Amino acid sequence: MMPFCKTFCFSTMIAITIALQFPGNPNSEMSADERNMSRINKTIDQSDESGHEIEIDGDETRDKKFLDFAMKTVLDPDTIIIKNDDVIENFKIQTEEIDKENATLETFMDEMDKLSLDVCKTSQEALWAYVTDTNNEFKKNKMVSIAAEEDEIKKQYWTIIKRKYLIEAQDTNDLRLKRKLRIIKERGTNVQMPQSKQREEIDTMQRIWSRVTVCAYNATVCNTEETSQTMNDVISIFKSSNDSKELKYYWKAYRDATGKKVRPIFKDYVDRMNTVAESENFRDAGEMWRYNFEDDDFINTVVELWKEVKPLYDLLHRYVRVKLKSVYSDDLQNDNRLIPAHILGNLWAQEWQAIYPLVALYPDVERAQIARNHSVSAKKLFDTVDNFHRSIGFESASDSYQDIKEIPTTANCLPSSHDMCDGINYKIKWCGEKVTDVTVGLSRAARLLGHVQYFRHYRDLQPLFRDGPNPAFHDAISDIVAVQLTSPHQMRTLEFVEMDECPEATMNHLLWLALEKLPLMGYAFVLDKWRWDVFANSSMENLNEHWWNLRIAETMISPPVPRNESDLDPASKYHVVSHVQYMTYLVSHILEFQILRAICKRVNHTGPLHECSIHGEKEAGKLLSDGMSLGASEDWRTVLQTMTGETKLSTAGILEYFSTLQTLLDAETARLENLSEDMDKSAPIVVGIIVIILTFLMVLLYCIRKRDILNRMFAFCGLRKNGSLDIVTNEISHSKSNEVEGISEDKV
Repeated sequence: MMPFCKTFCFSTMIAITIALQFPGNPNSEMSADERNMSRINKTIDQSDESGHEIEIDGDETRDKKFLDFAMKTVLDPDTIIIKNDDVIENFKIQTEEIDKENATLETFMDEMDKLSLDVCKTSQEALWAYVTDTNNEFKKNKMVSIAAEEDEIKKQYWTIIKRKYLIEAQDTNDLRLKRKLRIIKERGTNVQMPQSKQREEIDTMQRIWSRVTVCAYNATVCNTEETSQTMNDVISIFKSSNDSKELKYYWKAYRDATGKKVRPIFKDYVDRMNTVAESENFRDAGEMWRYNFEDDDFINTVVELWKEVKPLYDLLHRYVRVKLKSVYSDDLQNDNRLIPAHILGNLWAQEWQAIYPLVALYPDVERAQIARNHSVSAKKLFDTVDNFHRSIGFESASDSYQDIKEIPTTANCLPSSHDMCDGINYKIKWCGEKVTDVTVGLSRAARLLGHVQYFRHYRDLQPLFRDGPNPAFHDAISDIVAVQLTSPHQMRTLEFVEMDECPEATMNHLLWLALEKLPLMGYAFVLDKWRWDVFANSSMENLNEHWWNLRIAETMISPPVPRNESDLDPASKYHVVSHVQYMTYLVSHILEFQILRAICKRVNHTGPLHECSIHGEKEAGKLLSDGMSLGASEDWRTVLQTMTGETKLSTAGILEYFSTLQTLLDAETARLENLSEDMDKSAPIVVGIIVIILTFLMVLLYCIRKRDILNRMFAFCGLRKNGSLDIVTNEISHSKSNEVEGISEDKV
């Protein structure tokens, strides 16, 4: 069918807002956040949740972090779907003619592939025209209508095969043909038309999610723009505020405006999606999603993967908790080992990099900075990435970013990578924002250009095979160079970067990276595990309770305020209301470090994995190229074996990469916990001593004050000045009285 664009972490349903679909799959930002459009061959970088990207691959989009403006456009009731466009009518006529032909299955597929490729080209041209001019209503409407037709052709492709060629398809021994049929089924079953009855609940949920606003904290009225906060406003507040009461207010207000409103229709959505899945011979919608991963035991696979990574996550969680105690002591008083979800710097507590300044291992050692007397343009970032790619033997992809804008475009711009479906042209949309964090800027550029490199590697394959072998590969491959390029070793080689050359700087960077990767993996596991459970048990009533049971058990994150079954907290997430799977984040990060570990071994790297650099290593580049060039023509195990020699997912890579950090965190966390425990134990003693001292001082001051008052009373009555002393000395011999009195008076 048509090539697609990938996004930083998952394949999903309708993407760039307006009618683009997401077949099921997951920065970033986020990213993802986190990732699936109608395979529009485009990868959008979502810096909202995690600084990831959304891949839009001609057929699906894998990373949907925050398409706020897009969703608003898609759900705009004033949006007009163009129905009489000549191009669209021509595609419909061609589909009908192909269906009428009495051709063999292989001939039919060849004809449909040609048509799909034409549609993909037209769709990408329309999409590119819109993303570079988002205020143009005509371009928006044209893009919507063509994207809808592209999805309709995907559905028709699979529908016609089922109707006319099912027996022939089942009897074939041609492995390549079977591979094509699997891909056609995957895309045809996951795509759903934006205007179809099938999507009624999804459209309603998206409308609720995309238009959410909440009253500003402490606002007395809430009827103006100044007193209302959008989702992006709330996201920014979570990144910047340390006010627990403010954060708790926005955490609840946002979920009241999203999940609580979605709750009444969510069961209908579950039933409808399960009906769709059952019509394709799946047990439920969860199983239909998992079909994309080509693993009959995928549930147990991801359970085991998370079980192996969880001790590292738990350690990071312990460390973060004890560090945050100094800032949020009231929120962390209970000895329950949990962290309330509102104090981790993210509206969903899925990535924790925003709290890095509060938890840095070595606060006095700064992260990488733009060098003095240097400015960093977007083109310089991409040139740096392109140079890295060429150093490992890749062809230059500089033509994809030559026309990027260096000045801000629109407020809601989304960086993105586009495969124009012609095997020649690839484009990157950059939003022109000023580069302030050089690590984030390089990472984003590396991901965007990484997707372009993947597009280029499989460009000579048949259209159906122009994709990664499963929903996680595109993001994993693109992230490898991002992690490599932003490592301290590599950053210090860049003339426009300043970074301390000390072990402490490296440990700080590893912590910064872990704050992104590990919480996101845990969140992805819990989110889709919850949805799989709901789809498998559609009569479940305690939806929100089950969510928090999983969240607490697996990630030790708790709600900051009481919750009940009128709430539906998972539905505060885009991917839930849009029927977009999220497990890709977990799998892609596993793959990312598994592949990195293998290629570092191939180039004979010795020492810690986080110190491995493949810059200039042509053999490493060849390993990557060999796997990338296979696209989706082979199953993911074959592609993985080509790159690593392994056929199973392995956590050895990610555990080894963070092993040095793990050792340090283990010691530092124990030290901080002991210090905190000692302080807790000694606190009552210290307080007691202080109380005793203060009491003694108060009594002493009272006595002194009392004595002064008595002196004045006796003096007023004509007695001696030292009345109290007179009383004491009444028993002294009168012969010594004058002397004693004189001496006593002077002394006193």
